Amino acid sequence: MRRGDWALEPEMLWAASNEGVITARELERLGVPEGTTYRRCRDGGPWQRLGPGIVALHNGTRTWRQHLIAGLLHAGDHAVITGRAALRLHGLRQGPEPDRVHLLIPHAQQVRSWRLFHVERTSRMPRAIERAGLAVAPLCRAVLDEVRALRDAREIAACLAEPVQRRLVTPQQLLEELDAGCRKGSSTPRAVLRAIEDGVRSVAEFDARAWWLAQPELPPARFNVRVLDAAHRQVGIVDVLVEEYGFVWEIDSTEHHFATPDQVEATLWRQRALRAVGLHLVSTRPSQRRDDPDGTLRDLLDGLAVAAALPPPRATFEDDIRRVA
Repeated sequence: MRRGDWALEPEMLWAASNEGVITARELERLGVPEGTTYRRCRDGGPWQRLGPGIVALHNGTRTWRQHLIAGLLHAGDHAVITGRAALRLHGLRQGPEPDRVHLLIPHAQQVRSWRLFHVERTSRMPRAIERAGLAVAPLCRAVLDEVRALRDAREIAACLAEPVQRRLVTPQQLLEELDAGCRKGSSTPRAVLRAIEDGVRSVAEFDARAWWLAQPELPPARFNVRVLDAAHRQVGIVDVLVEEYGFVWEIDSTEHHFATPDQVEATLWRQRALRAVGLHLVSTRPSQRRDDPDGTLRDLLDGLAVAAALPPPRATFEDDIRRVA
């Protein structure tokens, strides 16, 4: 395009951009002088600046996707998106919405972070995976890059448990990625992954497991256990099982068990099915365990005493090992 022709055919600039995002260098190649580009990005101008040398060809609200595109342009040809922004592109939804674009680049490159673009150099550059037309880190790497920056164990549990619960990765794959990376910030994720290996699949279950293990009065238990009847048909997957007594503790959150009439009916049906194979069940809301731990402990000890006096259950049990196909 000859110098000045872009003003007569502005749609040509948009066609050369990525959803309206383009570098000043590319605009200059298309005939837009550098001074004109930055003049048009001033307050009240028709364009706006998204990053150093990166322009949005409009002055309206910038989309999050445009920020992601701009982040990749800023970080260079070999960059990939990782962390929470990558998790959203992989389809995960736990945790708050991302407020920055975390980018990985090869260690030999020199690109500085800028405002919401957090650029990290790495000697373990992952293979890029395309998600929604953008280059992102593989799921295991993106998850671990995110949790290393977190300090709250519950947030870490939410981030690690979701992809395992959805059978997108296994705990073993996450541990291998954790072992391969930097040791800094890995102790709490490692403890959470041990809980996930034990069968924990949600934040509520993580809290319940930690609380159960901290009570010296309570016996050893298994977590997230598959219950099968005499015909080897699945009855359900229980949160906590004391197999010796045929005792089950269920963490029944309002969100997943009582939010709709169908959930209430399904929860009641499931509890009847567990009792039908001889299991004694105590159900607790997460808020009850948090607000009244002493009362919860009494309920569990009473339930264990009842279960111990009952005949053995007519069921077998398997750990709920979830694997990626």
